[in-house]
Amino acid sequence: MHEMGVVLNIIKTAERLAVENNAPKLGYVTVQVGELSGVVPGYLSNLWPMGAEGTVCEGAELIIETVRGIVRCLSCEKEYHIMDNLVKDAPVCPHCQRERFAVLTGREVMITEIGVLEQ
Repeated sequence: MHEMGVVLNIIKTAERLAVENNAPKLGYVTVQVGELSGVVPGYLSNLWPMGAEGTVCEGAELIIETVRGIVRCLSCEKEYHIMDNLVKDAPVCPHCQRERFAVLTGREVMITEIGVLEQ
C-alpha cells in the first residue's frame, strides 16, 4: 500500500506551505486524486489522521476530489471517460471501438487548496 507515502508527501508539502505562509495550524487540505493515478482515496482518508499526528495537519480535514479519467482516442480523436468504456477490463473507444488512446486527465494527485485556522 503506497498510500501512506502519498499521505506523508501531502503532509510534507502542506507543512512547507504553512511555514512559508506563517500558518501555525491547518483546518483542511483539499487534494485532487485522479481515477487513473493508482491511489485509493479511501486509504488516504483512513491513513490521514495517523500521518498528520504531531504536524500542522493534525486535526485538519482531508478533502478528496476525484478527477475523472478522460482520454482521447488516437484513431478518431474523440474524448471519452475511460472508466465508463471498459470491455473485458480493456478501454474501448465508444465511437470507433479502437483501443488506442492518450490520457488527458485522471493521473494527478495534487493539493489544490489549504485552509488555515485562525488562532
